[in-house]
Amino acid sequence: FVLEITGLQGPVTFEDLQQEIIDNYKQTATTIPAHPTLQSRQVGIEEFFIPLNLKKNIPGKTKSERSVTLPEGERLLDINQTITLNSLDDLLNPEVVEEIKILLIGGAGTGKSTLLVKIANSSITLGSKPLLGRFNLVLWIKLRQMQQSSCVLDAIFDQILARNTKLTKHIVKGFIDNHESGIALLLDGLDEIPSHVLQSEEGVYRVQDILHNRVLTKSFVLVATRPHKVNYVLGGHPTYAQVQACGFTPQDTAKFIKLNLPDDDMGEALISHLKVNANLQQMAVVPIISQMLCLVWKSQKKSLPEKITELFSKFAEVLFIRRNEDMGDQHMMCTMMSIIDNLGRVALQGLLDSRGERLMFNETEFQDCQSCLAEGCRVGFVQREMFTIGPDVKVLVTFPHKSIQEYFAACHLVQLLDSFFRGKTKFCRQLKRIGTHNVHEMEYLLRFCCGRSGKAAGLILSHIKKMKGEEKNLQRLARWLLIESGSEELATKLVRPTVVDCNSNEDLKSLSYYLQHVTPPLEGTEFFMHVIKQELTLLKGILLSDNMKSAGLIYVFYYLSEQKEEELSLLEETLGEVDGQRRAQLDIVVHIEAKSWFDVGRVSHSLFCMQEQVGSLGLDMHQRSPDEVVDLLKALEGCRLDVLSLYDTDLHARMGDVSHILSSLTVLLLCACRLVDDDVKELIGILPAGHGLGWLNLDGNAFSLDAVRALTHHLRGLSKLRRLSLCNIGLDAELVRQVVSQDLPHLKETREGYFKAY
Repeated sequence: FVLEITGLQGPVTFEDLQQEIIDNYKQTATTIPAHPTLQSRQVGIEEFFIPLNLKKNIPGKTKSERSVTLPEGERLLDINQTITLNSLDDLLNPEVVEEIKILLIGGAGTGKSTLLVKIANSSITLGSKPLLGRFNLVLWIKLRQMQQSSCVLDAIFDQILARNTKLTKHIVKGFIDNHESGIALLLDGLDEIPSHVLQSEEGVYRVQDILHNRVLTKSFVLVATRPHKVNYVLGGHPTYAQVQACGFTPQDTAKFIKLNLPDDDMGEALISHLKVNANLQQMAVVPIISQMLCLVWKSQKKSLPEKITELFSKFAEVLFIRRNEDMGDQHMMCTMMSIIDNLGRVALQGLLDSRGERLMFNETEFQDCQSCLAEGCRVGFVQREMFTIGPDVKVLVTFPHKSIQEYFAACHLVQLLDSFFRGKTKFCRQLKRIGTHNVHEMEYLLRFCCGRSGKAAGLILSHIKKMKGEEKNLQRLARWLLIESGSEELATKLVRPTVVDCNSNEDLKSLSYYLQHVTPPLEGTEFFMHVIKQELTLLKGILLSDNMKSAGLIYVFYYLSEQKEEELSLLEETLGEVDGQRRAQLDIVVHIEAKSWFDVGRVSHSLFCMQEQVGSLGLDMHQRSPDEVVDLLKALEGCRLDVLSLYDTDLHARMGDVSHILSSLTVLLLCACRLVDDDVKELIGILPAGHGLGWLNLDGNAFSLDAVRALTHHLRGLSKLRRLSLCNIGLDAELVRQVVSQDLPHLKETREGYFKAY
């Protein structure tokens, strides 16, 4: 042993082992993948690492608050109570975690491996703060690379130490034994080590022995795994701190996007897009999906595929490829679609369950496709977890997100349609389970079906056309399905709308597509469109469409962004290309939100210009300072402003400043503006008899009954007043009702505190 340590090259020390590990981490732990499947594309971890949202289970404390629908009926799951770990320091702090063995649990792509790289990187400078100076050695072992032996000593030599190292296994084992309590073992990807390797009886420091606390019992062990391996670990050693890797918080998702899309306009545009797409925003907390969204957004020049089916198809491919890198393309696609189809059968039955949609499944429901379930867990399509339900213990299966379940269900449904024997009958039998009562809940299922099959799209659109429900929402859904199908001919299967609401980028895109392919005209149709800067090109195409020539009124609500740009001038340019006839149809309201970038001079200049370009012009301001509001209103004196909406701004004793633009107003909304009785007197003074105001809203302020009487008495002189809203003003609703009905009998209460003339 002495000869082995000293040798001809001089003595080998513990510091030599430390240095070799550090040298390795300088090569392997300073970068992380910038691409989900191309490992050669790397970025610096110090610059691109975003902290994960980590939640630690409180030992022994559960709550039965989560109700799930299972085949046997509604059940309450026993869910672990958790605390949030505020930083990586917390994860490595024994006073917070309270154990030296930690299970880091998370689904596919939730950032577990990146977190372990960050810890290994932190150990390059021993005694650094993230490791709290606790460890002499940090051994980062990638379990997926352990294909022959489960001996961690072998892995240290295979993965970490230099090929020409002077160290031997005997020496390293001695160092580890002598420094056991000062060693941190990072075991990355327990779910990726082959089962026959994990169960092997050969070798020292076997992974199984470490997990079950038979060896290195004093060492710190951090095991990263997907949920289905948790019970294997706890079955051998129950005293693990369980920490859930929940991906990013929404705020950190935005930081991640900005890091990966450093062009301010591009990153902010994607963040804005996610804000109006709830499904994608929820999914984007998973780091791998955020990464994919950034790559697609950049490659498609600030857009995502028009067909959301393409995006989800790519998600599935990426998850599968990451665990099957060596499989040939054709074989990979066939294998993947077979797994998706089998999982999709159960997914579809859950969505269309007669007792309400089911998003959790008993493991037994997959009894006809156990191998597909196992493979689905391996690649990240589904995950298995063990739950207690009262005295019972169940293994339940979930998809990473409801929309993933809907995509798999759609793949199976289209596969039914394409089946050789009675395919259309099988498809329509399932389609009949979707009616007015649940069609909007099945939105993504139907969209994915239309995206995967034009034949399915035709049958689905015909089915929706026969439905009786709220026309506006059914038609919006039909337009989404039309654009997802990519079919021009199917436009004839849509009912011609009388009212169109566009509240999102998807709404605008689907409307634009519909207008390109429907036979004109859309006579008398009213349009309500909510637009941000990135959607001005879409708006322009819609406004210039021949199908808009005979439309009714067109209402455009434009929202200023947080960016310091001349974006209102872009809106002016867009409106400038609209002909005179359509300008008369246009009503524009400019919205300035709490965080919108705002400059009095630029905004006032643009509004003066736009008053000549539209039939009606409005201004809406939320949570802005009183000085900002007043300065803008003074600058707008003489502007033909038809609508003014002010929300949550303290205008007490400043009503006189509103008079600068009051003469042309037809709508005045002053909600939660801290107004009291004295302000009502001032408002009465600046609204002379005969004023053309048609709508007054004073919700959320505080008035006495005498002030309300004085107001309604004065409003009798405003012959065009058709709406009055006095909700939540600190008075009994019945008293308000009596006063309004006495002074303004032509206004009838349609809901508490809201009065309207018919």
